[in-house]
Amino acid sequence: MTVLRSADTMITTEAPSRLAGQPRKANVTTRRDLKPIPADGYYLTTSCVMGTFSPSIEPLIARLYDLLGRRWAMGGTGSASLNTCCSGIVTHGNVFTVESSLLVVARLWSVCAEAGLENITTACVTSFAIHNEILELIQKEPGLAEKVDRALYDACGRRLVVPRHIVHCSDVVYRYRGQLAQLMKYRLVDMTTGEPLKVVDHVGCHYNKIFPSKSVGGTEYCDVLTAMIREWGGDEVDYPERRHCCGMGFRQCMIRPNRSFTVACARKKFESMAPFTPDLIVTNCPGCGLVLDREQWAVNQLTGAKFQIPVLNYAELAGLLLGWDPYDVVGIQGHTVPVETLLERIGIPQSPQPAYLRDDAEIATAVNLRAAGSLVR
Repeated sequence: MTVLRSADTMITTEAPSRLAGQPRKANVTTRRDLKPIPADGYYLTTSCVMGTFSPSIEPLIARLYDLLGRRWAMGGTGSASLNTCCSGIVTHGNVFTVESSLLVVARLWSVCAEAGLENITTACVTSFAIHNEILELIQKEPGLAEKVDRALYDACGRRLVVPRHIVHCSDVVYRYRGQLAQLMKYRLVDMTTGEPLKVVDHVGCHYNKIFPSKSVGGTEYCDVLTAMIREWGGDEVDYPERRHCCGMGFRQCMIRPNRSFTVACARKKFESMAPFTPDLIVTNCPGCGLVLDREQWAVNQLTGAKFQIPVLNYAELAGLLLGWDPYDVVGIQGHTVPVETLLERIGIPQSPQPAYLRDDAEIATAVNLRAAGSLVR
């Protein structure tokens, strides 16, 4: 039996405080500053790209959910994970059909419901777009929900259960950015000068361009990351190519003859932001983070430029400001552009011997000691 659920009443997102000494407000207010962001009950869907290239970020998101005291689950309730790729990368790459994506996403919705949750939170912006695209198809095409329900049952014995909300994990952090700020040990401020750091926000195209009304602030004035920057003490950098694609585009990065387009897009962005001398780039897309971090090396090699702008995912940034270990927890050693200089400016201490530099025997001993301590408690 198909179960369809109507959306909740619109939730008003928190406006930045205007009191002296408080975070600055956004420069532009649009009618789309309202978005339903659920307060609790999150099912976290994982990302194939993020899990491969930035494996620390999804555990960071889970850790943020725990810190906020939210009710959430990932992978189902059994010992084996029931999560899969959303199929977005192969659908947009013209390898997969949208009919196949319908079943893949419907199965994930069923796993969410089985875990007793109603809200999908995606770690990946492509997953965010695919889930919302499937939702729109089911809502607007007569009889499609029944067809998907029947095909899903025939394929794996599951039923279609439409989630109450589909949001990106950055939406959740956006909603609770003020609460997180109160828990942070550090701010986006240069500890020597006392000046706010200059931060570029880069929002994934699949978050704010495919369904602008489902993002925080729409396409041009998307505030999901800039609100975090302001709340956590930094200054947002506005530059001409702010909303230009990073260049990843699946058919560009997957097809070798098209790779030059990716490098050209990244170069365009770096050269456009360079006059503003940003201290940091913050992203909410696993692909954008990958391209903006690693293509700096390629652009430097090809053009003789010397770009060295650290690139962090919003969850990594939150983790660092909360005082979590830069290496063992946040995993900054996975970045191409070094992050250490940024940490020094903020005043975040670094481990003299992070785990990834230790011998295997040392790591095993430390893990065993922590495990033994948890058993004693």
